[in-house]
Amino acid sequence: MSMKLPRLEPGAAQSIDHRGKATPMRCLLLVGVFMFFVSGCFPQGDRWTAARPQTAPANGRVTYRDEPLAGAIVVFQPVAPGGIGASSVTDSQGRFQLSTFPPQLGVVPGEYQVSISKTGPPGGSAGDENPLGENSSDASIMVVSLIPTRYGFPTKSGLTANVPAGGTDALVFLLVD
Repeated sequence: MSMKLPRLEPGAAQSIDHRGKATPMRCLLLVGVFMFFVSGCFPQGDRWTAARPQTAPANGRVTYRDEPLAGAIVVFQPVAPGGIGASSVTDSQGRFQLSTFPPQLGVVPGEYQVSISKTGPPGGSAGDENPLGENSSDASIMVVSLIPTRYGFPTKSGLTANVPAGGTDALVFLLVD
């Protein structure tokens, strides 16, 4: 289907009615106005970061049966009501660095109850960093705790920590059966 456009004579003034039609200039103007209003609707990093409580570095290590516990999830739950928790995953040497506001490291100073968990397939070893193996997509969905389950509950683990305002590198959790 072809559309015939009116022929314009050189030097002749023409009036074209654009009412209700989306012209490139109108689209550009509409996008510009939209971006102007939306730009103030999203959180600015500095404003939100400034409202956060101060954090301090909190690092440590976890062992199970006197061996580093790799790939374990460490969670700090604040004792004070309304507090903010922190978490980390241990590396191959059982070391961890807590974070309350990822990706920044650090935890709000205070008293914490601690939970540590490590899961894997039945018969897996707590010493494995990736207990599901290299082909974890082929692994069974069934997983079990590779350390005593009590450590996975902050109120039952018996693990506590105090993080001073200056931070600490001395958080050590020695897990046993």
